[in-house]
Amino acid sequence: MTDIDSNQTDLVDAIRVIFKTSKEPLTVNKIRDQLSAPFDHLGVAELTDVMKRQVAANVVVICPKYRSSQDRYWDRPLREHAKVLLRDALADGPIPGAELRKKFPKYLRHLTESVLDEELAKGTVHRHPPVSLRAGFRFGLERADLRSYATTELEEALARLVELGFALSDARETFMQLLQETEWAENAPDEPAPVGVVTAESDSWNSTVV
Repeated sequence: MTDIDSNQTDLVDAIRVIFKTSKEPLTVNKIRDQLSAPFDHLGVAELTDVMKRQVAANVVVICPKYRSSQDRYWDRPLREHAKVLLRDALADGPIPGAELRKKFPKYLRHLTESVLDEELAKGTVHRHPPVSLRAGFRFGLERADLRSYATTELEEALARLVELGFALSDARETFMQLLQETEWAENAPDEPAPVGVVTAESDSWNSTVV
């Protein structure tokens, strides 16, 4: 191997290290800024030529322009970039699907729904109840806390019964009896389903429409 070939290989390896730690595609200028000696003096035109050759060799992916007029490069497909943006968008807590879509660059929005569905199926993203009847379901990195929702619903139900004139202690006791009766009913032997009847799956938390 000649010195030129060796230097070229070392440069490509250095670029791969930069991509490995990058959470998003990079412009040539950003790649150049992160190169260390002996490649930190490379010109933009020379480095651009190297990147184009890596794209032609299917080692690097060229990505659509955004936030600037420069091409961006990465070592992963755009779908992987969309997954990173999804996790970043949900880092501060659950948000509705419509708001989530707006956090993606325009060139990635067509991947929002499929990437979200994939992460829901894998269990890395979780569906949350909407904050109101008109709002859509929300999505977050942590599971929805069912206990907190159930507590709120129970307190509101008890308050409504008290407003109707029932004693709070009686309302609580009735709820406990209803839960016990429901549990007994659920534990009863199932009757065989009629021939030709197909039962539907009840797990709707792993699907979504953005």
